[in-house]
Amino acid sequence: MGVCGSGKSTVAEGLHNELGWPWQDGDVLHSPQNRAKMAAGVPLVDQDRQDWLAQCHAWLEHCAARDSGGILACSALKRAYRDKLRRNGLNPLFIYLHADVQVLNTRLEGRSTHFMPASLLPSQLETLEPPAPDEAAWSFSTQHQPAETIAQILTRLRESGPQG
Repeated sequence: MGVCGSGKSTVAEGLHNELGWPWQDGDVLHSPQNRAKMAAGVPLVDQDRQDWLAQCHAWLEHCAARDSGGILACSALKRAYRDKLRRNGLNPLFIYLHADVQVLNTRLEGRSTHFMPASLLPSQLETLEPPAPDEAAWSFSTQHQPAETIAQILTRLRESGPQG
């Protein structure tokens, strides 16, 4: 989880490659209307995200039913959004990826194939509610190379034992 440019998809794919768990880029689950809205530089509001969060939750439920593990690259910016992902007894571990604004802007300005423009970063930062201490969440800086972040997450997973 994290704002645009924090490395969610890159880290998720790297974790998938190391763990073999299925992974899903949450951006793919957005409706065409949401994608068009974001591509036009219009921030999503809570109502826009409801169907998307339901799709994300359904994907997590599918992984839980298959007992396959799963990695969902999803902004999950607000606690209320994360609560929707925890519905029906799911207890995902949120890995909060973050970097300073300059790094995020540089990454976003360097992306040519993503629909989300750098102009939406301020609205995402304004919406962001970092995970609270009572949430199942780990925090990692993505200031450095993705391989380093992936290695740190894998180390923490090994140290914490099996995930439920």
